Amino acid sequence: MPPVGSLENLLRAIVEQTAHGLLTVDPHGGQGRFRRDAAQAAAEATAERHEREAVSIWLTDHGTSGPPHP
Repeated sequence: MPPVGSLENLLRAIVEQTAHGLLTVDPHGGQGRFRRDAAQAAAEATAERHEREAVSIWLTDHGTSGPPHP
């Protein structure tokens, strides 16, 4: 069985390589995905708001205060 010091060095090297590999894959530690998701959600909310405003303007221009009730 190898000496304990060798095992510690091996484990330390594995941890360092794993950390380096993870930073290479996602340098911001997951923050990049969070920022992209937040930006996408904000863009979708803005598009939805613009769509509602466009419908409201169209209804106003055509003399309708809102959709007809069934």
